[in-house]
Amino acid sequence: MQKTFMKLEICGIFFMLILSVFMQNLYSLCNRELIGVLFGSVNDSIWETAKTLLLPYAIWGMIELLCIRSPFRKFVTAKVISLYYLGISYILLNLIFTLFGFENDFLINFTSAIFCITTSLFLSYRLVFSKYKLENFFLPAFFMFMLFVAFYFSLTPFPPKMYIFKDRATSLYGIIPKNIDAGAIVLDAMYYV
Repeated sequence: MQKTFMKLEICGIFFMLILSVFMQNLYSLCNRELIGVLFGSVNDSIWETAKTLLLPYAIWGMIELLCIRSPFRKFVTAKVISLYYLGISYILLNLIFTLFGFENDFLINFTSAIFCITTSLFLSYRLVFSKYKLENFFLPAFFMFMLFVAFYFSLTPFPPKMYIFKDRATSLYGIIPKNIDAGAIVLDAMYYV
């Protein structure tokens, strides 16, 4: 079972990267419809990019659960812990790169996504086959997963005014209006109006 699970974790890296790229373009592909708002990236903020990694991770965890015979409660707890690790590590890594001036660089975003996905999958692999009694934490893990679902669907239309939710191109939050005057935004940023 360990070899099969390791192969699934390696396949998960490619699954999550491909689905993440699709989800980043889903909003424009759906012509700004509700399905694009719920599952796609509506702006270029750190949260919206992280969102496109978190949902594929959760979907891949469900696929893995169907493919292997692992203890259900321990598996779910390990996956929820690694899901939160993925989100927090990706957001923190992007904030650190922003401090050093690498804001919105494709290569930096891609390598940080690969690093965070790989380490979170490795963490879940180690937790599933560890000697820890993770099944005792199933109920808090299930609650944390439901909290993640609530955050996932509510923080896009109602983002707090924090840096990780701010669009890096327009400095707006949430869903960007369709007919926005990009020139006025650039002038506002240049002259601090």
